Amino acid sequence: MSGYFLEQDDASCGRDTSGDGLGRARGVYTSSDRGFQRIRKVLEPVGNILDDWEIICRVSTAMGYPMEYHNTEEIWNETINLCPKFAGAIYEKIERQGSVQWPCWDKGPQDKGTMFLHAGGTFAMPDGIGIFKTSPYQQPTEVENQQFPLTLCTVREVGHYSVRTMTGNCRMLQNLEDEPGWVEMNPIDAERLDIAHGEVVRVSSKRGSVLTRANVTERVKKGAVYMTYQWWIGAYNELTISSLDPSSSTPEYKYCACKVEKLPNQKEAWEEVGRQYETIRRQMRIEESLEKKAV
Repeated sequence: MSGYFLEQDDASCGRDTSGDGLGRARGVYTSSDRGFQRIRKVLEPVGNILDDWEIICRVSTAMGYPMEYHNTEEIWNETINLCPKFAGAIYEKIERQGSVQWPCWDKGPQDKGTMFLHAGGTFAMPDGIGIFKTSPYQQPTEVENQQFPLTLCTVREVGHYSVRTMTGNCRMLQNLEDEPGWVEMNPIDAERLDIAHGEVVRVSSKRGSVLTRANVTERVKKGAVYMTYQWWIGAYNELTISSLDPSSSTPEYKYCACKVEKLPNQKEAWEEVGRQYETIRRQMRIEESLEKKAV
């Protein structure tokens, strides 16, 4: 792996390479607006840190496929020459315009890119007409049953992003929200299970179980529970199903069956959360432990 911060999975990684970050990188990035923009280096790397592209070249060469580039512009030129829709987005044009939106077919200055992909209602089809396709409804692979009577779905919440590789190292965001995360459940389900708001509970599916806290709220329908996947202890992905949608091949991470269990001894439950958190943070080389932060 390569990067500024270790991830939870990196404890089993065979090699850790010192990579650069955004402020030390050169290259091109894009977004959902189809625009290409330049990244410029503002800081020189220190010690034995290499640019990411140099690391990839060295690894590739060592594995038997030589990569010999001298800068990111050479890599970018190879990319756009392999993709006709990107062909005109050369460094000089991106520099001059600030951004180039693909399709940009010609390297000349007359082709400034395409602001509207389907301008005038004309689609990139032989007859200019867009085609919308539907897929018949498919029942989820795993539905609720007697052993796992609740529906588990994943959502996003404010405060942390993805698996908290960076935001998990920010004290301010930790104070906003921290481990072991939450499972949102309806008050009717919580009352039936004798679970109070804020208690540590165990959420289980056929694939595993995790500890998290109960967030009793009306925003969740009876019979369903929601979790976010960014937590290291309340790790939603330990519970999800690997089934793929037959039409799109999208993983069915948004729907599976689960159960939520009350843990009578909350003191022991919080101690276990603390042990897990301490272990994970030590593996990720994060010095400040849960116990230290609570003092």
